[in-house]
Amino acid sequence: MKKYIYWGLVMLLVLGVGCGKKVWPEPEADDERFEIKIEQARLEGECLHIQARLKGNYQNLAEVTLEVEESVVPCPGCPFMATFSEVLPPGAQEVHMDGDLLQLSLCGFDPEKYNRVRLTGVNVYRNLGDVHSNVKELY
Repeated sequence: MKKYIYWGLVMLLVLGVGCGKKVWPEPEADDERFEIKIEQARLEGECLHIQARLKGNYQNLAEVTLEVEESVVPCPGCPFMATFSEVLPPGAQEVHMDGDLLQLSLCGFDPEKYNRVRLTGVNVYRNLGDVHSNVKELY
């Protein structure tokens, strides 16, 4: 009888250890996010120069997309509608990162047109979504 009680307790202990919720660890989304703010944007001749500040976990920046709205008349109150975009990975020639400071230089713009620009950052954790900067006007 004692033998059955002993084995019963052992089995109960073994089964009890195997119970419980088991899930894969997940990153804390708020800890992995970042923000982008354009501090300066200027057009010098045909070349666009942007200086932006990253806030948060900017090491998770996989790539940045420069979005440009080009028009023949200024429309500061209009919704931003990109007329073209350029995807730039952090190691691209046009991109320079120094800590949380992001600098972009890209040429080939028409200085006679009005431009508005926005940056979109892609997180290495794609399910966190893209991050859009503020829109800067170059009038």
